[in-house]
Amino acid sequence: MKKWITLVIWGIITSFLTACNTECETVTTRNITILVDATDSLLVDKAQYELRKENFQELVNEKLGLEEQPSCFTVNYDFGYISTHSYYNPTSTQLTQTNWGEAKNKQVLGWRSFYSAHEENLKSLDSLGNMENTSLFPTLMKAIGKTDGVIVVVSDLIENNPAVNFYKDPPTTPEQMEKAFQKMEAYYLPDAVGKSDEREVLFIVMSEPKNSAVVHKARAFWKYALEEHMGLQVRFADGISTL
Repeated sequence: MKKWITLVIWGIITSFLTACNTECETVTTRNITILVDATDSLLVDKAQYELRKENFQELVNEKLGLEEQPSCFTVNYDFGYISTHSYYNPTSTQLTQTNWGEAKNKQVLGWRSFYSAHEENLKSLDSLGNMENTSLFPTLMKAIGKTDGVIVVVSDLIENNPAVNFYKDPPTTPEQMEKAFQKMEAYYLPDAVGKSDEREVLFIVMSEPKNSAVVHKARAFWKYALEEHMGLQVRFADGISTL
């Protein structure tokens, strides 16, 4: 009888310990980077509206594939802006869930803090001021090299830097696109970027009607440069809601 009672008690203790072991065996990691063109206040206003909280939540759900709610995950989020030079110092936010037994309210608070950080990032754009002749190329190259994930670029895509000027001479043929790419590569000397199946560049195109012809040519250039030249996945959209 004592032996039977001992076995029952041991079984209860073992079940309790097993239930308490909620540490993750595997953790799903997702990375997302947001780059905003801050050339002028109009572009900043458009970017802030396009990246408002509900749109950003939709973007995170779709691009990071977390709607299925993996038990354990880490989300790394970098927020930066497109500058004149190859300066890139993003603001980083991380959300980690490495214990599938965490209370639901703790998860909710974690996501709330994550999205609050995003809203603060958007507010920080107000203090930048206008930056003339911003160049997407050096900032994007650094962002691509820093992450294996989704890079969302909110910009009119038009390059106007010491190496090339799409307003005056937009590339229209593969030969011209290759030459423009090589000119910027020689001027900015970006670090080599290895290929990765995890990387995707998503352009949210913000432009004025008067520049539509140049933007169309700029889209063709970036598709060539990133897909053909670097082997990356590239998509274009007029807004997050159109994805």
